[in-house]
Amino acid sequence: MTNRHPLRILLGPQSPTPTVGAATANLLPGPFAVISAGWQETEGDLDELSEAVGRPLEDLRLYRRTEDLTGRDAGLADAIRERQDRLIEQQRLYRLRLKQLGIAARHTLGAEGDAEILAAEQRHAIAQLRALDRHHLRRSEAAWQTFFERFAPETYAPLARHAEEITTIIERSAGVIVTGGNVAVLINRMRLFGVGPRLADRDLVAWSAGAMALARRIVLFHDRSPDGRREAEVFGAGCGLIPGYVCLPNAKHRLRAGDRMRIGLMSRRFAPDHCIALDNAAELHLDATGIRKKEAVRRLGGNGRLTRLEVA
Repeated sequence: MTNRHPLRILLGPQSPTPTVGAATANLLPGPFAVISAGWQETEGDLDELSEAVGRPLEDLRLYRRTEDLTGRDAGLADAIRERQDRLIEQQRLYRLRLKQLGIAARHTLGAEGDAEILAAEQRHAIAQLRALDRHHLRRSEAAWQTFFERFAPETYAPLARHAEEITTIIERSAGVIVTGGNVAVLINRMRLFGVGPRLADRDLVAWSAGAMALARRIVLFHDRSPDGRREAEVFGAGCGLIPGYVCLPNAKHRLRAGDRMRIGLMSRRFAPDHCIALDNAAELHLDATGIRKKEAVRRLGGNGRLTRLEVA
């Protein structure tokens, strides 16, 4: 069934308090498809999720499909490995440049002096970060494009067979749930089978990595990693199904909310997209007309503060 304005429901992590059951209670009746590839080896363990949402679930098995395919198709396995090696190297070089530009931007934002001169230099410092992000995204997409020239899910027969099965499951479902887990594994499997465009007219419910994967771009962030603070970094393109938002799950534990310089820089760097903090109990319902419902969703502001997201 096609909805005129399909819903996108974004949730925070489902621990310690699961919220997916209440969030899906008023959606269309019927079975839901599930994308749990981010869980990797535990993909498809849906008993708790099925009990929470109270409806039949069918996992698309993107992780297992990939493992089965690459186990039988050496050419595809080699191409995926080459693509990933290129993306990893691209990310490494991007981080080298990003670190220095991030330091320069924060120093410039914190500088004192003539207000007019400072404003121009601060804008340019942020523009340099944005330019690097765009460059990195283009280079990452070029690696994917090279891969798809040989292994497009529409034309490469082994992938096309799975893509057709996946499309059938999605079309007979009332909606699709995208779970959390490893965001890199999740988005790579979704892109491999061309899943994103097939979700365009579905009601979608996603949390954590799933919410990140549905956005236009995936931004990694962690102010409290074992290796210390690191600059927020663009990982790559998402599905583009929730334009206008950068999803930051579990921000309560990953962001230093008191560091107004870093918060403000993130907000301005990724504008006009809204950087939204999705913690446990957060819930955001969107459709083509805008925000339909919001609970406990915070937005990173250019002033360095986290405030409640208001209806656009």
